[in-house]
Amino acid sequence: MNGFQNAEKINLWIIGFGNQHRRDDGIGPQVADQLKRRFGDVGEVNMVSLHQLGPELAEDLSEATAVIFIDASQGPLPGGFSWSEVRPVSDMHRIAHSLTANALLGLIRLVYNSCPPAWMVSVQGSDFSYGEGLSQTAVDGANRATDEIARVIRCGFKTEKMAKAINDHAGEGHNDA
Repeated sequence: MNGFQNAEKINLWIIGFGNQHRRDDGIGPQVADQLKRRFGDVGEVNMVSLHQLGPELAEDLSEATAVIFIDASQGPLPGGFSWSEVRPVSDMHRIAHSLTANALLGLIRLVYNSCPPAWMVSVQGSDFSYGEGLSQTAVDGANRATDEIARVIRCGFKTEKMAKAINDHAGEGHNDA
């Protein structure tokens, strides 16, 4: 049982991104892959692991009901991870082959005149040197973040419910990205 049977029509995207050849920078793809193993392939949730965010995602995300981005953080985070709301930026002068989550949402708004609600899950890393595999700090944070994202998903797919579940966790650590 994956918890999605009673969901209304949704189009949730979970996107983990980062360079898996720079050790802890690969946290985002690791968490997305853990969630995919946990939930399997379900039509309502698109779980993607990427090296970087690119403008080609804009079309797919323009129809999303919500997006959860997952990325590594070099700074310390309480509990090893944090949630923050991602808001679109309007300055599109420097669009390149890779984007920040804010710029990607800005592109969606510019091209499609809509923008899904989005959150960033930042997971603390400690080793960003060349190599593969996560440090123990990153593994611990990735596991906690995976459990928390799974809890939010199971709360239901209505954006208001997801936002409440995220804000309940974020408390004082909630920041706008």
